[in-house]
Amino acid sequence: MRLFGLNLSVVAATAVLLGCSPGQIAQPGSTTPAASSVSWDGTYHGTVQITGLGSGMQQRWCETEPNMVIQVTRNAFQYAMPHPNAPDNPTPVYSATIAPDGTFNSQLDSGLMMGRVTGSHIAGTIKGSLCDYAFSMDRS
Repeated sequence: MRLFGLNLSVVAATAVLLGCSPGQIAQPGSTTPAASSVSWDGTYHGTVQITGLGSGMQQRWCETEPNMVIQVTRNAFQYAMPHPNAPDNPTPVYSATIAPDGTFNSQLDSGLMMGRVTGSHIAGTIKGSLCDYAFSMDRS
């Protein structure tokens, strides 16, 4: 009879413990759905303008195509910035990935491009080694 009482105690303790466990137990290999990602994809059109010159720089050397167009694909883009009037015609290419909060930056040896996407609008700056710029574009 003592053995029966011990078995009954084990069964009762197991039932109490099972009653305190969570209703669902995650199965190995199961995944939690990811939060929805933000897409900034599209074509953006706008302008870029000179905002500053380095010491001894001629403004014409900083001139670039004032119409700016970028194509964002999978939240990433490249922007080639020609300088047709500068010696050796440099054309730095900025590559950036837009974060979920809309911010982006691209660091080159010769400059830094940074900005933010808000809704369908992009605005930012480019701080080159000798020329500074501001840009503004809208998704079309």
